[in-house]
Amino acid sequence: MLFPNLGQYSLTVSNNILEIYATGAWDVGMANMLNDEMAPIARQFEQHNWAAIVDCRRWVMSTPECQGIVREGIFDNIRNGLKRAAYVVDTNHIKHAQLERTHPQMKSDDPILKAYKREYFTNYLDAIKWLREEGYQP
Repeated sequence: MLFPNLGQYSLTVSNNILEIYATGAWDVGMANMLNDEMAPIARQFEQHNWAAIVDCRRWVMSTPECQGIVREGIFDNIRNGLKRAAYVVDTNHIKHAQLERTHPQMKSDDPILKAYKREYFTNYLDAIKWLREEGYQP
């Protein structure tokens, strides 16, 4: 059995949306690289509300250790104004379950967390449409 190359990602900012395109299999090093590169981008929004669209259709999944690292990165982004996240995922239920483990603990009474909303889509254009309806423009 052939395994895909180590994961990769690209980050692109368009107006008030950060687009993340993830591919391949991820390990802790890749998760840390993503967080390190996303932190200054999140700060560039200067506490203005912003959204992310995360295209995971070519992502193969990650090691369990990555989930906590990515969850902390997402929480930092929420503290820096991230309000909406649209995840584009194929119909792989295992992949969807693993992505759910990267979701910050939303049971908190923290108003910053309560203002954040994540949705899943199988179609990129549906994700963009939802973000537009929520007030974000690519």
